[in-house]
Amino acid sequence: MQGEIRKCLGIPVITVESSEERHQEIILSAITKRAYQIFEEREHKHGFGLDDWLNAEKELWRDDDLDAPDFSLVVECPRDSEVTTILSLTARSLVVLRSRKKRAGEVNRDPDVQSVHQFPEEINPALAEVKPVNGTLHVCLPKKNHAPSSSLLKNPVPLQL
Repeated sequence: MQGEIRKCLGIPVITVESSEERHQEIILSAITKRAYQIFEEREHKHGFGLDDWLNAEKELWRDDDLDAPDFSLVVECPRDSEVTTILSLTARSLVVLRSRKKRAGEVNRDPDVQSVHQFPEEINPALAEVKPVNGTLHVCLPKKNHAPSSSLLKNPVPLQL
């Protein structure tokens, strides 16, 4: 993954366009972890594995704004100069990662996955917009097959992919 680093009102943000294969690995891992959490919440009762998997998978789908010209979401973004938020995009998904600044003597770590979002329609990553608001990032991802609309975001910062 390569991208551009910049600061949105003091919040370090990296935006990248990633491969579908890498996102699929992350998505499967997120579904597996969430399905296991559901299993634990049900006090380890067996026999519901498929239901747990399907419920975990459903939680990742963004189908609440199907009629809108874009998908809009809010991403928590800590105001910590030691933490960089990474928005990784493909035509059908967004993965939000966080990376901590490496300190002397620490080994390199991969960024931590914070959230995973899948879209039922293709998005246009090149037209994505992000606006920092009170420790969050308001992200607007235009759908590929919709005419561009005027964004509800005032003075958006375009994602540089």
